[in-house]
Amino acid sequence: MVETKNNPANDLLKKEILNIALEIFVRDGYFSTTGAMIAGEVGISEEKLFSLFETKENLLHTIVAEAVHLIFDGVDPNQDGKLQEVELLFFINDYFDSVEKNLDFFRLFYSLRLQPGVVDQYKHELHEIVSPKLNIIKKYFSKEGTENPKMETRFLASMLDGIAMNFVLEPYGYPIDEMQQKVLNMYIKKTEYED
Repeated sequence: MVETKNNPANDLLKKEILNIALEIFVRDGYFSTTGAMIAGEVGISEEKLFSLFETKENLLHTIVAEAVHLIFDGVDPNQDGKLQEVELLFFINDYFDSVEKNLDFFRLFYSLRLQPGVVDQYKHELHEIVSPKLNIIKKYFSKEGTENPKMETRFLASMLDGIAMNFVLEPYGYPIDEMQQKVLNMYIKKTEYED
């Protein structure tokens, strides 16, 4: 990818391109979308588009990286490689907050994910990005004496993803706050908080 360091105009253009590309990927299908279609809707040349993003696949990977960033940045906020209970609870709260604050983005992102063959385009890269975050959570569960830390980590990630998807599909009337509290209650060790 062409470097665009310290260029606010290019940064804004890249953000606009990503937003429009995501909309087009959902509307017309990822595999049917061309660079010319994206460039046309953005109002730039295809050459300019591909000077900022080398390929359509690079656009997809950047969108996926943004989703991962929004969801998993709350893991290990002090970046010491260790998770404390308060940090796990922070991550859960941050996950819910990110989905609520970025509802339109996640509505489009989940729609894109559900298109046949799209996940295969970024599965390997996603694994590389998410695995270190999940490993930190797994180490926490191991330290806490959880019977199967790997399964508990997968359960938590699947539960959060499922709740997020249901909320995104039906945001009005979905009990998101109650779901968040229920998940938090599952991981609060009550004896530490009792007087």
